[in-house]
Amino acid sequence: MKKVIYGAAALVFAAMMVSCGGKSTSLITKGNKSKLDTLSYAIGTDIGNGITNQMPEMKFDMKALVEGAEAALTSGVKKEDKKHDEAIEVLQNFFSMERPKRMQELMAAIAADSTKAQEDHDLFVDDKERKEVSYAYGYDMGTNLRDAHLPLQTYWFAQGIEDAKAKESKISDEEAYKFIQNYFMVVRPAENAKASEEWLAKMEKKSGVQKTASGLLYRIDKAGDADIKPHATDIVKVNYEGKLKDGTVFDSSYERGEPIEFGLNQVIKGWTEGMQLVGKGGQITLWIPAELGYGAFGQGPIGPNEALEFKVELLDVKSSEAAAPAASAETEAAEAPAAE
Repeated sequence: MKKVIYGAAALVFAAMMVSCGGKSTSLITKGNKSKLDTLSYAIGTDIGNGITNQMPEMKFDMKALVEGAEAALTSGVKKEDKKHDEAIEVLQNFFSMERPKRMQELMAAIAADSTKAQEDHDLFVDDKERKEVSYAYGYDMGTNLRDAHLPLQTYWFAQGIEDAKAKESKISDEEAYKFIQNYFMVVRPAENAKASEEWLAKMEKKSGVQKTASGLLYRIDKAGDADIKPHATDIVKVNYEGKLKDGTVFDSSYERGEPIEFGLNQVIKGWTEGMQLVGKGGQITLWIPAELGYGAFGQGPIGPNEALEFKVELLDVKSSEAAAPAASAETEAAEAPAAE
């Protein structure tokens, strides 16, 4: 899914955790006006400062922008978000077609009159366009943040944007950036590690679940042909569904409408180990610890230190001497069980 690039630190970090699939909005709340939520306020402040400092000639309708962001943040889970598609169309038309032409005219005007600065100009032709683009900008921004699974409070997020625009922020630009950086680099990974450990302990108690020496949990749902089990260098053909620990489906060959083939030594360690435990024609459920998955950095919608669940049907096994060496799951996307 195409997205507008903002440049604000909050959205850069959030973009690393976004995919095009549907997401849960359970972490988005209204918030308590009497109790500051620093994360929400810092993200709003960072975005507000980014808009003001990086696009001074864009005199956004901040009310419409905030309304758009709140609408996206609180919208339900959808496979196809037509409202977001409409917002993207508005933004692409303005930022790809209109803004470049007007910026050329603006630069020419500034060159002709050195007493005028970039912030003294307004790139919107009228209030109708200003409101339409502002709402679309906010909606796309809110969609990106929602899909990053952030525990945001809409009241303090909106307040952060508005205060930054009015230059009345309760925290400085540097404080906002440091808080956001610490959240994504320290707090969130630690929270995910603890939650993943607790979730895996719960899954281990399920009927039929077994645990390997590496910590991989698995359940054979259908044994398949015991005489035809893949080796680590074989190529397998599978149908699968990948879920986060909250039940969110982040990747599915079923949704794409066709199975996929890949070398078992080209994917995350949990898959390489787990798929050798089931026979051709069988089905297995894997609960994969982060160290056997995408590690301390995560990938796309998969957060840092996040455990995963996969349900896999093994359709076929092919021997191969040509499968490539395994890549690091923390630095390179696995070909099959990876977010798109």
